[in-house]
Amino acid sequence: MHMLLQRFRDFEDGETVPEMGFDIVIERRYLGELHMPTGSLVACDPVDGLETEPFETELQPGDYSVVIYGAQMRDETLCAYSALHVTDAEPERWELATVQDEELDPLADEGEPGYPVGSSLGSFMDARVAKVLMDYTHSVMPDDDEFRRALRGSIHRRIDNVGFGWANIDLMSDAKVPQADSSMNMVAFESGYGPGTYSTYLGYDADDELCRVVTDFEVLDLRFNTLRFGPGAHS
Repeated sequence: MHMLLQRFRDFEDGETVPEMGFDIVIERRYLGELHMPTGSLVACDPVDGLETEPFETELQPGDYSVVIYGAQMRDETLCAYSALHVTDAEPERWELATVQDEELDPLADEGEPGYPVGSSLGSFMDARVAKVLMDYTHSVMPDDDEFRRALRGSIHRRIDNVGFGWANIDLMSDAKVPQADSSMNMVAFESGYGPGTYSTYLGYDADDELCRVVTDFEVLDLRFNTLRFGPGAHS
């Protein structure tokens, strides 16, 4: 049984969402800033999917806050949504995010759009960071991979402390990636129930300016209403 067409919103910590006769408590966690030296955003599995293409929609270079929304179920807490806050404005409509060179046909039966996750982790990072990490992880032996060691260590510490995991990894100081500089970091988080394919949505404010980028890990059935599947294709 699904919830009754409720809309995704910027939940406050401790808010509740009713489902199946009980209230799911939302745990809002601020993960820090994501540095975007180029403004070209990648959402991907940071362990198995660094080759994922950036989104077609680009941001201005700068720093952006990342928030995740955990859903406290009866016996576990799962990361339900990850959100990049582009501005403080509230979203009025949503579009499905597409990656560069991808043509999205809403009538095509080619599976669910989104990025594949095999490691049970999703992430946000700048395209330059993804390229540096891809070159680094391809050049080192698994036992010498400081990035993945730092990533998994941070995730597991949070799981032990609060029940669900995330990480904000500085490539230079935390992961000791030789090609990195002080402007390079990435933010990772557990992907709901684990492996799958997860869609990302772009939220636009009343002035039609981009204000949110949200990945839905399919824990809660909240709608991203006024969804458009392509330029000019209003719902």
